[in-house]
Amino acid sequence: MTGKLSKVRQTLILSGILLVCGFATVEAAEPVCVWEVVSTYRKHLDDGRLTLMSDGKTSTGLPWTLIRDTVDFGKEGKAEPRAGGAFYKGNWVGGWNIDARVIMNNATLKTEIVAPETMPQEAGQSMIGTRPSPGLQDSIVDVWEFVAILPGTNSFIRLTCDFTPNKLVLDGDRKLGTYEFQKSAVVVNFLDPQFGRVVFVEKPDNVLSGKGKPVNRKLWNLEFTRVQRMAIYRSQDNKDLVLYTNNRAHAPRYTSDYQTTFNWYFTPVGRQKKLMIRGLEAKQAAGGRKLTWYGEDLVLIAGSPLR
Repeated sequence: MTGKLSKVRQTLILSGILLVCGFATVEAAEPVCVWEVVSTYRKHLDDGRLTLMSDGKTSTGLPWTLIRDTVDFGKEGKAEPRAGGAFYKGNWVGGWNIDARVIMNNATLKTEIVAPETMPQEAGQSMIGTRPSPGLQDSIVDVWEFVAILPGTNSFIRLTCDFTPNKLVLDGDRKLGTYEFQKSAVVVNFLDPQFGRVVFVEKPDNVLSGKGKPVNRKLWNLEFTRVQRMAIYRSQDNKDLVLYTNNRAHAPRYTSDYQTTFNWYFTPVGRQKKLMIRGLEAKQAAGGRKLTWYGEDLVLIAGSPLR
């Protein structure tokens, strides 16, 4: 899933921002790009998110502009793209960190605010390459990464969701829709009419694939991929660093606490590809089985080396 999405992100995210801004004088302001931001400075965020609008302001009224590939917020701060534009790293005024991932680009999704549901503690904690149970109906209650891509465009959505015991599909307290089983398939009834009722088939294991409605003769490609532990590294004082398949660290879902949950990704630096965890390079050794990060040496104890 990460590789599939990166092809879109690397070539189209920034061009999408430039394209929409070009029409800002004749069209009503619309969302261009939505970031999910981990930061201890939350003045300009709306429920942990920062929405860049086509009129050159965010949804909270903060002016922004694009200087080359840097998103500049004037005296309030700036952020530069990482991993081809899939993530942004920067600082707010005063030095507060911005650790952001792009979750929507030239796309919106209708949702409904509901009370969050309690999920099993083991949700999102299975190891990569395994299944929590043989049958999908017995393992559907879990954390899943939802990716929607409209081929040939720069429109995509990337959200971490819960399939709950009560047949809801939730992004935190945002309800995307409901789900039900149809023989061996999973049917998701999206609230957003651009997707509507979609039949998802599991192929391969832990990946649910479906098609959305056509837009200019192009069908949305929709996927839910089970979120799993990808790698567990242990420090010399027996502290674990858990990296998940949806590019999160320490926890499979978003939280606003910059000290405890953050992003990991590979980003090109010159001719090299460097692993970044919380925006800081993690130097790899022994084929990725050892890391040096924040001055600590960590060793892989479970999962797959990061490559």
